[in-house]
Amino acid sequence: MALFDKLGRKITTTTQSMVRGTKDFTDIARLNSLITDEEQQIGGLLMQIGKLYYEAGEYDSNTLIGQMCISLVALHERIAKYQAEIREIKGSKKCPSCGGDVSIAATFCGNCGAKLLVAPVAAAEPVSKPKKFCTTCGEELMDDATFCISCGQKVE
Repeated sequence: MALFDKLGRKITTTTQSMVRGTKDFTDIARLNSLITDEEQQIGGLLMQIGKLYYEAGEYDSNTLIGQMCISLVALHERIAKYQAEIREIKGSKKCPSCGGDVSIAATFCGNCGAKLLVAPVAAAEPVSKPKKFCTTCGEELMDDATFCISCGQKVE
């Protein structure tokens, strides 16, 4: 009988120890998750602060932060240049209204329907093959066009 009592106490002690260990592990995992969430919020707020400071444009070029902001301006300018090169290769231009890419030959933006002010020039190669036609003027339409590039009508 003493053997069973001793075995029972050992099982109870081991079980309690395992339960305590599992609870500790769960509590630690929960707290680590909360810490990670808080750190992500801190990172997001720091990014917002930096973005607001940068967009204000009132930085001193003699400070490290000011020099970083000047570097950001240069990076944005290079990105804009690369995007212009991509549009040139694709035979497209940027819509002044929505910023979307449209064919150089377009009179109207296929994304927002705005009339394009630049005189149309024949594109060397279309960006993609037109597969549908405008019900108003019969112009071929791009697959993703929301508006006809010829007459400006909304595509149904």
